[in-house]
Amino acid sequence: MTEHRTAPELSTSTDAGIVTVRCTGELDLGSARRLRDRLLAPIRAGARGVVADLTGTTFCDSTVLSVLVEAHRDADARNVAFAIAPDDVAVARPLHILGLAETLPLHPGRAAAQAAVAEAHSGTPGAVSGPCSA
Repeated sequence: MTEHRTAPELSTSTDAGIVTVRCTGELDLGSARRLRDRLLAPIRAGARGVVADLTGTTFCDSTVLSVLVEAHRDADARNVAFAIAPDDVAVARPLHILGLAETLPLHPGRAAAQAAVAEAHSGTPGAVSGPCSA
């Protein structure tokens, strides 16, 4: 049997100070460091907010889940709004199974995650802190 893997692609865009890191394909140990660097660099540089757009992710292993937890903690410690738009099966399901969906700021799609980050920065209380069912 031939294994068909989708190589991960990471791209970054910035709009009004909000950095969106879009990930497609399969994310695993081999790509976790690149994702970590892409998420943490703008957080540590004091971006207005950071969105992890994982709606195009087809596989996500535990190292990537650890990266998401680290990015969330780092953003929280630096008062940088952070949100995750997970793929329903590849990302959201493992997060729910592990109980991480209750602590991570999940949103149903990139637009919702970007809006939550923008609202958090505008002073709307709790805009990013509460998880939502993705």
